[in-house]
Amino acid sequence: MTPKNLIRTDIVIAGGGCGGTAAALQAARMGARVVLVEETPWLGGMITSAGVVAFDGNWGNLTCGIYREIVREIEIYYGGPAKTGTGWVTLTAFEPHVVAEILERLVKREELIQVFTESKVTSVLRDGNRVHGLVFQTKTGETFEVRAAITMEATEFGDIIELAGLEHRLGRESCHETGEPDAPEKADLEIQDVTYVAILKDYEKAYGRRAPAVLPSDDYDPSIFRSSTALDVDHSVPHPHTLHTWETFIDYGKLPRHKYMINWPFHANDYPDSLAFFDRSKRAEAFVRAKRHTLNFIHYIQTTLGHPELGIADDEFPTPDGLPFIPYVRETRRIIGERVMREQDVLPAFGNGVRPPLQEDSIAVGDYFLDHHHARAHPGHPNFFEENYPANAKFQVPFGVFFPRGIDGFMAIEKSISVTHIVNGCTRLQPIVLLMGQAAGATAALAVRSGLEPREVPVRDLQEFLLVRAVMLYPYEDLHVEDRVFVEAQKLALAGVVFDDEDFLFRKDAPLSWEQAVELIAKACGKAKSGYCKEQRARYKELLKDWIQDIPQLQGVRDGEVSGAVQRGALAALLCRALGSEPVPEVTIRFLDMPHTHWAAQWIEPLYKRDVYEGIWHVNFMPEASVPRKELTLMLDRLFDPFRTLMPA
Repeated sequence: MTPKNLIRTDIVIAGGGCGGTAAALQAARMGARVVLVEETPWLGGMITSAGVVAFDGNWGNLTCGIYREIVREIEIYYGGPAKTGTGWVTLTAFEPHVVAEILERLVKREELIQVFTESKVTSVLRDGNRVHGLVFQTKTGETFEVRAAITMEATEFGDIIELAGLEHRLGRESCHETGEPDAPEKADLEIQDVTYVAILKDYEKAYGRRAPAVLPSDDYDPSIFRSSTALDVDHSVPHPHTLHTWETFIDYGKLPRHKYMINWPFHANDYPDSLAFFDRSKRAEAFVRAKRHTLNFIHYIQTTLGHPELGIADDEFPTPDGLPFIPYVRETRRIIGERVMREQDVLPAFGNGVRPPLQEDSIAVGDYFLDHHHARAHPGHPNFFEENYPANAKFQVPFGVFFPRGIDGFMAIEKSISVTHIVNGCTRLQPIVLLMGQAAGATAALAVRSGLEPREVPVRDLQEFLLVRAVMLYPYEDLHVEDRVFVEAQKLALAGVVFDDEDFLFRKDAPLSWEQAVELIAKACGKAKSGYCKEQRARYKELLKDWIQDIPQLQGVRDGEVSGAVQRGALAALLCRALGSEPVPEVTIRFLDMPHTHWAAQWIEPLYKRDVYEGIWHVNFMPEASVPRKELTLMLDRLFDPFRTLMPA
């Protein structure tokens, strides 16, 4: 290796897809030097090079972080969100070359990122339990060795895991291994189908003529595409899915400028022979077969379904056949990490019945359902196998999924994180992969800055860094990242300061009942933990009685004669008692609407002097006003800082 071909850097990332690009951007913005190696000509992976150009999930207030930044760039390009909500499967649809240009521009702004496209990793530098970097070869045949403090796996097929000789999973785990109720009895190599997506254009609307005909292959069999829509139904086969009309089929992936994404799960271009793609020596041949399958389906659309106006877009991919550079890979090799994310982490049945168990070390959130593509899992398939997809809820991704067990200097992102086959169904989507990539990039940069192993980065430092940069870590669907109480509400939730029976609505303006106020205060000061049970409810009632037992003005509350919302003046007494503070004998503070002789003034003053009310109330106090959750959230964060004092286990 000549000296000029040796690169020393902080972080090297193999794979410039969603996760790899997001990680590179975040790390470089924090001052880390990054080398990014990508096999295709474009950055972006599934949202560019693979043509999956409809964002799935993390809509509404869960649109955050780098994902939100990219959505905004897309909306600016097309002229607003109304111009990108073209297909019914998504709120943000786009042309692949547009996002490729956006990502290229974002990366070029960061001088600390060195990008090598059309380059392939050939080996990984590993010494014992430490990974030191990798070796890659460019399109011209030049070889480079990269020495880095941290190496990241972000490829589409998890190739770096294999090259590094790391223990990993491919396929389904058994229920005995994971404890997952819906895992099979025995582990196997069933993995989700890959798909060669096609971007079609309506040539009649664009040019006033028919599209170029797509010819079938010699082994073309139209019967395998029957029942892709209601236009050509095979009534002899049971249909577990809705038979879509032509309109709902084609509008599924409708894009701007008379284009359509064809990524259809029913008797269409999903390609079931996924294992063939994981043998690098046979991958090119597998690509050809999957492309042929997609081209045959386009021929079927033009002929049997009767739409010759639709053809492969002539202004998207600079490839001989107009198809994407790579297929859409839903499932890949997955590391066996220090923390394995299982079905139990995304199902409400294992939490409070409404939401999954709280992940106090969350680094990203998602809301997509457990969506698996298996052509063979459809009844009627000659090689049918059964797979159950339970109904999950919004979920959090824990910190430990990035780190392979017992290996230093290495992180896995993209779809190679430490999750089970079942959970891969909801963690593989573009938004959540972008957010996990951003968190991984921040982790790596913090590790480099502090001279730590990535797994040693204090998770609270990482979380606080992400929160102040508008990354949601607890999926409140009614709390926007720009809300005044966003950071404080997120911190409290991550510390377990949430209602035991809470859904994912924060309800910031809702007045708090006495029991609700006590529950949140008790959790914030460490006198109670999350976990719904009758004993816990009894504990809150006893705490309330104990805290207000000798306050005459609250006797009615103590005796159960007063219900309704807690008032601002009374809240001061509760907070002081939780702090172990007593009322002051002499009141010096003044509010225009409240004399210093008011009974609550002696409880308010200790809190006032601790700046608890700073930015909440100013001239008037309104002691009889109801306390909404947003106000108590700010006070609990300031008084008890449970985010830092109640650390994750």
